[in-house]
Amino acid sequence: MIIDSKAPTRIDLAGGTLDLWPLYLFFESPLTLNLGIDLWASTRLEAVHSGPSCAVLKTEDQKTELKLSWDLLLSDQPMGVPPQLELHAKLLRFFARRRATPPKGMVTLSTQARSPAGAGLGGSSTLSVSLVGALAAWSRDGEAPQTSSEGERFIEIVRDIETTVIKVPAGVQDYYGAMFGGLQALHWGAGAHRRESLPEATLAELEKRLLLFYSGQSRNSGINNWALYKAFIDGDQATREKFGAIHQATHSLQQALASRDWDGVGAAIASEWRARRTLAPGITTEVMDRAFESAMKLGATAGKVCGAGGGGCFFVYLPEAADSKRREQIRVAIEELGIRHLPFRAAPRGLEVRVTRA
Repeated sequence: MIIDSKAPTRIDLAGGTLDLWPLYLFFESPLTLNLGIDLWASTRLEAVHSGPSCAVLKTEDQKTELKLSWDLLLSDQPMGVPPQLELHAKLLRFFARRRATPPKGMVTLSTQARSPAGAGLGGSSTLSVSLVGALAAWSRDGEAPQTSSEGERFIEIVRDIETTVIKVPAGVQDYYGAMFGGLQALHWGAGAHRRESLPEATLAELEKRLLLFYSGQSRNSGINNWALYKAFIDGDQATREKFGAIHQATHSLQQALASRDWDGVGAAIASEWRARRTLAPGITTEVMDRAFESAMKLGATAGKVCGAGGGGCFFVYLPEAADSKRREQIRVAIEELGIRHLPFRAAPRGLEVRVTRA
């Protein structure tokens, strides 16, 4: 049996960090907006009954491989895996224990990601979702999961297990982007969250107005978010006021997208970034600031660093969708700074799982 699973990464448009519990509980009607994109994270699981009885874990991007016995995986003993494979091993252990029958034979679990490491596109969380899709199907002997009915439960699983890997609180917007894709307004609430999918026509129009870039400087989003989380919970008034401004800008963006007010979309993104960039030193970088300045001179009206900042990816926004000449001028100007353009398409759907039986 071969199981192929893939999930999209996301561009966080506004309201990031508010997806951390319990930060959203301090705001009235908190939300986050993000857009699924086709920089996929993929997983392939191959299960055979012949050969040694073990699991082989691989990460194609980081060229790391490890073999583990089923006895060790099913036990409560530390697995001693390298950091690159800790997520693979913990998720495999979780689902192996939930099979109707104990696993036998050889299972090879390999992953690959199109998003650069530390890009701020939710890559590790997306990888978790692709792993869960493949492992859930394997644990049910090839029955593919139903995202529409099971997606929320899977998000709880990957949130909890990834938190044990990154060792700081994990936000959940990345999992929603990977699980469901599309252009989403994610409404956070006590006891339950609500996902609102915006129309695909709006998604298509927004896609035409965004340019995505990778600075080449990776960063650790968990560490950056933890510093902001701690300042907020410790009652730092300046931090709380800045998050309040982010909250307001996110609602402005939601309203602008709903009415397809493209000038308003740019104004809201710019407002969110003005507040976010002052949250802590290192949210932005000198080269990113120079890129934003170049883009604004050429007609862009907004830009924002993806994820928790400090490196990774950023996007710029143009209010006119059809101005291909201006897009090209901005791309060239930013690439001249040594920054890589990342072409993408919007991903209207999330997790996809395909099962092939030999």
